[in-house]
Amino acid sequence: MTRQRISREQSREQTRERLLEASHAVFTQKGFALASVEDITAAAGYSRGAFYSNFDDKTELFFELLRRESVDIDSEIHGMLQAPMSDPVQLQQQIATYYGQLYKDDSCSLLWMEARIVALRDEKFRVHLNTFLDERHRQIAGFVETFARLTGEPPAAPPHQIAIGLMALCEGVSFAHRCDPQRIDGKTAEAVLSWFLKSSMAMPSPAVSAPATPTKPAPARRAASKKKPAL
Repeated sequence: MTRQRISREQSREQTRERLLEASHAVFTQKGFALASVEDITAAAGYSRGAFYSNFDDKTELFFELLRRESVDIDSEIHGMLQAPMSDPVQLQQQIATYYGQLYKDDSCSLLWMEARIVALRDEKFRVHLNTFLDERHRQIAGFVETFARLTGEPPAAPPHQIAIGLMALCEGVSFAHRCDPQRIDGKTAEAVLSWFLKSSMAMPSPAVSAPATPTKPAPARRAASKKKPAL
């Protein structure tokens, strides 16, 4: 059977994917500062030339890993918001359930922790991270605004503030769960995340009708008595 040759573009995409996979493992094991281009290319089985044909430096590679995770999350939430909605409460629960599960997705949670630490020490890296976070917050704020528009209920706080809280809380809960899984177990982590999302992306309270004021029955009319003519 003749082997099908792949195009140059397909070959480059394969190289890029292997570099991304290898860099994830290297960054997780050694950290951003200690990981070198040589470490990444060796793990992927490529040369430095292959690396620089796809990425300018390891910073670009690092943020591409974070960007891909963000795109996956955005795609899931976007699909929920675009689907036909019959019950706003069900939509809120669906989003809350998905958000409550994000803490245990360990594909990039360690990289987010690494990014925060590196940003504190490296001003150039911090500029990259802040730009990336601003884009993420805008995207999440857009989801909050869309949810409010669909349900007709304004959010509990400005959407941008909610976006910052949602992202920071997910990172914090993920970190706490990793450090203390006995006390902050999965059930607790999910409950915390779900509660915050429902509190910030609130649903209108069911309308409670005021009790009807009892009315006094109208006095019964007495039948007019016929007076006998006087004798």
